[in-house]
Amino acid sequence: KAVVSTQSTGKDLCTYYEYNDFLMGELLELLPYGELLDMLDAQESRRPVTLRANTLKTRRRDLAQTLINRGVNLDPIGKWSKVGLVVYNTSVPLGATPEYLAGHYMLQGASSFVPVMALAPKPNERVLDMCAAPGGKSAYIAALMKNTGMLVSNDANKDRTKALTANLHRLGVHNAVVCNYDGLAFPKVMGSFDRVLLDAPCSVQAWSVKITQ
Repeated sequence: KAVVSTQSTGKDLCTYYEYNDFLMGELLELLPYGELLDMLDAQESRRPVTLRANTLKTRRRDLAQTLINRGVNLDPIGKWSKVGLVVYNTSVPLGATPEYLAGHYMLQGASSFVPVMALAPKPNERVLDMCAAPGGKSAYIAALMKNTGMLVSNDANKDRTKALTANLHRLGVHNAVVCNYDGLAFPKVMGSFDRVLLDAPCSVQAWSVKITQ
């Protein structure tokens, strides 16, 4: 592959990064050229494994030490998060440790922390998570609410509510009600929420190109 430079055309970028013409054209219109190159390079990198310590059951410091003792090489994810851990390598399956099964953590992308942090739910509020499955964000909301108030964890896809319910049980969430409605129905079903999180599933359009390759 040729080296990409600031003089490269959209067709050069398509060849180098293996994107189709339509998607690259949309990205070129959306982002300044330098930012686009940074984004394309970032998507070529393997995404790190991250997890969220479930403060309903443990503290991040205690969880980190326990996992280190099991052979997991990890660090706090950064100063911006008080609950995130990034895993560099592990000698045990992270989805089958006693701590995972006991609900001490959720395997969760770091980017999914941000919507909940922006929502900033408080104890004793009424909160609606409109697209809640598989439950990582809902459980984080419940933790910030300290298992008080009322959390409505909704998902329009009924099949996905099974994993949602299972994860909320595993993580010790007691203030949530799981339901299966189209979001447009909520004004008729219930209302008077203090906060609503609508982190809708993305189209996966960009990743579909890479997956196809």
